[in-house]
Amino acid sequence: MMFSNKDLRNLIFPLFVEQFLLMFVGIADTFVVSFSSEADVSGVLLVTSFNTVLIFLFTALSSGGAVIISQYIGSKKEKEASQTASQLLLISIVISVVLCTLILIFRHSLLSLLFGKIEPKVMDACEIYLVITTFSLPFLAIYDAGAALCRSMGKTNITMYISTVTNVINVIGNCIGVFVLHLGAAGPIHH
Repeated sequence: MMFSNKDLRNLIFPLFVEQFLLMFVGIADTFVVSFSSEADVSGVLLVTSFNTVLIFLFTALSSGGAVIISQYIGSKKEKEASQTASQLLLISIVISVVLCTLILIFRHSLLSLLFGKIEPKVMDACEIYLVITTFSLPFLAIYDAGAALCRSMGKTNITMYISTVTNVINVIGNCIGVFVLHLGAAGPIHH
């Protein structure tokens, strides 16, 4: 038997926790902003659904890279594994920067296409939240590429810990923004 049950548990549990925490970001954002206004909550919820698609895009890209890197590592071809990791990182950054630029340029048209005619306050909240989260795309792409490399090397605990820390920072930042600075979806609260 190639992997024991303990080996599989050590690989699968951190992956499960990491994926849960990845989806938890949107839930935490929505929960904290729910103390703001209805328009802000609606805006965050709508954009979170769009962001989930982007998260899955980068996860799929990095998973494909992880498979190839794992094959090279398993074949003891460290040079090819290293080159593939570099290519995965480069492609992820290029795609994320292009997407980031396109989303920022066409944000209003994109939101209108995706969500139709919505209240102006909700559209404002959508645009604000979309701009903020769009700037995180290159960092998300770098994280996913790095996580893929860690998974390929069997170090899934590292990505689980990083995901946990980033979620804690996100929740603290949200609480400061909403409760201390009295910001809605990162702008003045609309009452």
